[in-house]
Amino acid sequence: MEQEFSFEMLLHKHRIIVERYINFRLPNSFDADDVIQETYYAAYVGYEKLRNKELFKPWILSIAKNQCNMWFRKKYGKEPLPLEAVIDIADTDIGEDDTVHHILSSLPNEFADLLRLTIQGYKQSEIAERLSIPIGTVKSRLHYARKQFRSMCTPEQIVMFEKGRKIMPKKDYTCGFPKDMPNLIIKECSRPFPLVKCADEAFIVPIIGNKNSEGTYRCNKLALVSTCYVPKAAVIHGVKGVKVCRDTYNVKADKLYKNESIWFSQLTDEYIRDLGTIACDSEDDYPTEIYTFLEENYDVNVNGNDRVHGRPLLVRENPPRIVDDRIYIDEYNIRYTMGTYDITIGDRTFETIKIICVRYNYYISENYVDTSGRLVLMRWYESIDSIEHTEWYTDEFRQSAINNSKLIVNDIEYHLIEDRISEYAL
Repeated sequence: MEQEFSFEMLLHKHRIIVERYINFRLPNSFDADDVIQETYYAAYVGYEKLRNKELFKPWILSIAKNQCNMWFRKKYGKEPLPLEAVIDIADTDIGEDDTVHHILSSLPNEFADLLRLTIQGYKQSEIAERLSIPIGTVKSRLHYARKQFRSMCTPEQIVMFEKGRKIMPKKDYTCGFPKDMPNLIIKECSRPFPLVKCADEAFIVPIIGNKNSEGTYRCNKLALVSTCYVPKAAVIHGVKGVKVCRDTYNVKADKLYKNESIWFSQLTDEYIRDLGTIACDSEDDYPTEIYTFLEENYDVNVNGNDRVHGRPLLVRENPPRIVDDRIYIDEYNIRYTMGTYDITIGDRTFETIKIICVRYNYYISENYVDTSGRLVLMRWYESIDSIEHTEWYTDEFRQSAINNSKLIVNDIEYHLIEDRISEYAL
């Protein structure tokens, strides 16, 4: 038991989390290394005073936090914003479009508030109770509010909002992606490998205000359209980053899944890092689950065996070993470069580098990144074992996938499942 709770054993168990926390908070790895050593020394000196050894993880993280704050005080004369939780997990959506918001923002508050509550479905008696005014006042103000709202509308908007209700055509969530797979030509080139920094691995660069969509094609037909957008900043465990949301439209089911995925990213001059993930947020039958980078088993945006620093932005030439068209790699979840390629999508051609990333014997992402660092095309491969045991794949789809092009990596067969094209490439 004493061996189990020795300082060396506990530090070894939680070392990656401590170093990940400090590297994520500090601006560069050189200062982070200094703070890591200061943290370990302070923990070693104070270990005997820790009565409950089972609390070692939060105890040493508190030391790491204090050491980071001391570094900020010495460097800038103040501590960073001490927020310890995910901010504003979900945004409020009352079903209005940008036109409604714009007009309501121009109305007097007493009129705008009444119309917003009406749009949200409140009855006049409920509005009167919420605003603590007589129901007669509600009726009178609503009359003038609707009249003023109408006066600010264009003739086209009046048709859209006849009698206070939107009459809108069904929104097209395909974002301009054609139903059939665009003409796709992939041609290997002999150009020298260029210097490329890539922060676009999920069809979105994590900078506030950015928005981009991807079209997923299966069997050459448009199956899904996902739109990622970055609405705001986020602070998780004192680490500053941004919130990234993804909505996904299922073409066959004609259904939009809002917040199909939400995650939090940090973009530095050298790395892109995942700070946290919100799972099951769009499913009513499952509780929302939140994971952060301090979870021991959190699948962060790692680079091979380095689970501390994140994914480097600079893509360095790193070819795998190839023997008889079979690829051999030493590490999973690391970028291996496959050379330079010209990619033609529809009538546009891009100069790209080809990268493959093998994810734990199950999946391979084959990414084509242009010289500006933007992801143009992703080809997604799955192992035969994954294809056969994925319950929502139909027998017809399995057979089609087995007949698709394949990659053999470390003697395991992976077959092409789908092509994902960036809106940026259209």
